[in-house]
Amino acid sequence: MEAIKDCHQFDGTILYCPHRFDIPEVTVRSNRDEDFKIKFTLTAEVDVHSAQFMQLVNIIFNTIARRYMGLEQIRRDFYNPSKSIPIPQHKIELYPGYEFTIRNYNGGTLLGLDIKHKVLRTDSVLEFMNSVARGPGGNQNMISRQLVGAIVITKYNNKTYRVDDIAFDKKASDSVTLRNETTTYIDYYKRQYDLNISDRNQPLLMSRSTTRINGQETERMIHLVPEVCYMTGLTDNMRANHKVMQDLAQYTRQNPDARHKGLLGFHKTIEESGEARGMLERWGLQMTNDIIELQGRQVEPPVLITKEGRMNIDERKAAFDNITRKNFVISSAQMGNDYSVIVPGRDQGGARDFMETASKVGPACGINIGAGGNVIPINSDRAEEYINAIRMGASNSKIVVCLVPNDKKDRYDAIKKHCCIDQPIPSQVLQLKNLNPKKKMSVVTKVVMQMNAKMGGELWSVHIPMKRVMYVGIDTYHDSGSNRSVGGFVASMNDACTRYYSKTTWQPSRQELISQLDVVMTDALRAYKSKNGTLPDRILVFRDGVGDGQLLAVKEQELKCMKEAIGRASAADEKNIELVFTVVTKRIQQRFFLKTRTMVNPPAGTVVDSVVTRDELFDFFLVPQGVNQGTVTPTHYNVLEYNTTLKPDHLQQIAYKLCFMYYNWTGAIRVPAVCQYAHKLAFLVGQSLHRDPSPDLADLLYYL
Repeated sequence: MEAIKDCHQFDGTILYCPHRFDIPEVTVRSNRDEDFKIKFTLTAEVDVHSAQFMQLVNIIFNTIARRYMGLEQIRRDFYNPSKSIPIPQHKIELYPGYEFTIRNYNGGTLLGLDIKHKVLRTDSVLEFMNSVARGPGGNQNMISRQLVGAIVITKYNNKTYRVDDIAFDKKASDSVTLRNETTTYIDYYKRQYDLNISDRNQPLLMSRSTTRINGQETERMIHLVPEVCYMTGLTDNMRANHKVMQDLAQYTRQNPDARHKGLLGFHKTIEESGEARGMLERWGLQMTNDIIELQGRQVEPPVLITKEGRMNIDERKAAFDNITRKNFVISSAQMGNDYSVIVPGRDQGGARDFMETASKVGPACGINIGAGGNVIPINSDRAEEYINAIRMGASNSKIVVCLVPNDKKDRYDAIKKHCCIDQPIPSQVLQLKNLNPKKKMSVVTKVVMQMNAKMGGELWSVHIPMKRVMYVGIDTYHDSGSNRSVGGFVASMNDACTRYYSKTTWQPSRQELISQLDVVMTDALRAYKSKNGTLPDRILVFRDGVGDGQLLAVKEQELKCMKEAIGRASAADEKNIELVFTVVTKRIQQRFFLKTRTMVNPPAGTVVDSVVTRDELFDFFLVPQGVNQGTVTPTHYNVLEYNTTLKPDHLQQIAYKLCFMYYNWTGAIRVPAVCQYAHKLAFLVGQSLHRDPSPDLADLLYYL
């Protein structure tokens, strides 16, 4: 056993060693004083270029992180709880750490490394439940709505759990049988972790766990005591709180130079640990002293097309904020005074203020909206009042604007459900507090632009020489109100990429893959032909919302369905349609720095398609935005189907240009606009509607 004592890795099934040894079997004694015989059989030598070797190297680095770097594994990443950063004014703390993965790339075997921070709340789940119970509508349903789906951590072992349900019929003083011994949850935590639980009657959290026993997956339910669990991540209210995000950004938003030094700190810690360095040496592994250098290139920003003609985009910022000061709108929806503003009676002044401001900023941008909209006062701010007003007083309006006192979700959901399903009409919900004098002009300008887009108006376009191309965006969202997931599908309907067709699909809970894409694609092709008199020459699909581990499944299921639908349409029209299918990933660990005197962010439009790309894939990275604070995050594009005469750099240019076509932002966003439209559609349906929207709205951007 001495031959493998200090140099082996065991993944639960296979024992890895850096060299052969001739020990057929050994006898070992367990902690229970029982003798066991372990037999060893040489099964294979692992090739250094194989996926199995990559798995082994990842296991080795995971062991080094836990054993020699003082890091704790929380889910897939590693953090240092002993160096936690308290932010007491917001009842949160940060665990600093790293995310890393070793893979084979075109540039060799590389360690992908990034700095991470885990956000933990310092109040326990029990305290959070009590605060919800004391608030408005604080019953068991409200507590479940706030907690189910949340990720909690137990600090005594740094494990995280997803809350799947709350057992209000159980309590901490209940008995539980563990290993043929009956005890209570209170006694178990005291004996096992020396934790004192004060509230004997608190309900229990339930987390569903899947384990593999004898090759079979077995599901079991874990019960947790809320008093010893802590919330992770930020609530929506925290994200909306500028002060919270500002205080967090001091630690999490590192500039490129600081991030580079932090990454080198990972290597320095290993080098300063004799045990860690020795472990790598025994396995024949060695790390370089700095991050890898590579060549990138910059794609020029697109030319913006407006009513006044063509204009250049600020290359440094990748934005065109000043456009709203011009008469820029390509085509205006004919709103005039045919819109209704619904507002609580006590706030009618806000409605008049909105209309007067809209009539000033709208025409200045080229949008036809007047100051004489139909004001409908209601008695209270209840959802029923808004819906009755829409039904009775806004039936002849082209769009409705609901002015609300706060961001109450159930009222927003009810308004959207009525306007998207029961009485199909574009709708805009605006909080009255946003009409304050300081930001009124800016807010109303954006709202009027949204209203114009929702009614079919065209704000701007970008110059793309290719004609007869359909751009498709696909994304998935997990419905918060049911056991289903919703897929959003959005396809462009014209060459200017200003008009779209949309549809939703449904699949089982938390399933990312969409099973009905052949039907949806067929409907989109039918809509395109109806509007253009012919099918598109090319279809460029951008699929968001799936990770690297699902690429093969996407190819075998979604791509296959789309190809079948396109094949049927091509055969019927005797037309060859080219197809490019690309998976777009935003959550990645890769970061790129431009090397000057110090490390800085690369400019917007930077493309990297070598060294850190994969040999077996056609993939590239694109930096779509200019960033002044923190380190820019690139977007990763994995091309699964490339049946086209387009050159790869043409696809990269198109992807960058489409990032400027999202009508909610005067600049580049992180993904092609069709992806973001698909996300907005899936989010609206999954969060608020829980049903398919009316097909009468399919040609409008009502989900903006």
